[in-house]
Amino acid sequence: MERTDDSLESLEALEAEAAALEAAAAGRGGLPGARRALLIQGPLVALLAVVLMLAGHGGSGAAASAATPSAPPAKLALLSAHLDPPAQPSGPVEAYVTIRNGGGSADRLLDVTTPWATTVRLVDAAGRTQPWISVPAGSSVTLRPGGLHLELTGLRRTPKLHDVIQLDLTFAQSGTVHSWAPVGPANTLTVEDVMHAMDSMDRLPPETPAAPETPTTPAAPAK
Repeated sequence: MERTDDSLESLEALEAEAAALEAAAAGRGGLPGARRALLIQGPLVALLAVVLMLAGHGGSGAAASAATPSAPPAKLALLSAHLDPPAQPSGPVEAYVTIRNGGGSADRLLDVTTPWATTVRLVDAAGRTQPWISVPAGSSVTLRPGGLHLELTGLRRTPKLHDVIQLDLTFAQSGTVHSWAPVGPANTLTVEDVMHAMDSMDRLPPETPAAPETPTTPAAPAK
């Protein structure tokens, strides 16, 4: 408000100066427009004062907004990932995992890929494809049989019991998070299993050769 008061005082000074000039001009018979030429500057001075005052208020608001702390980011952990053995060699294969968000911001699971299949869908209990799966802040979402889960189709190789499958889950805020999941019960992986699977990161691991058959000894002819 100090700037506005100063501008009003300047306007009053201009009016006084214009009146004096106009009186002097009248005595000399000239300069009839002196008062008008000076007074036209007065509104411009007042307008400039208002603009400066509003700019000052706007700057204060921007500084206050910048000082407001943002929420902590999402902090994700993937737990108990595992897959069902496929009922048919061509699939599909269903996968499950618990996504825990220990951060202060929500996140969304947008996409899942794996070297083992061409497509991984996010599906609900009815088998309908979902565009994403929301993971609220400070909460967990469990993908489980009979509910939300992952479905692998277009298998490049048929997973067998105890195979370790790489799953790459991509989130809106947290980016891509890697997980390794056994085919079979959850929580059966050892550190050695994961280290071995990481040797084939982003590609199919070497296929485990089938165990050789034990030759059978023909029975001796009866005497």
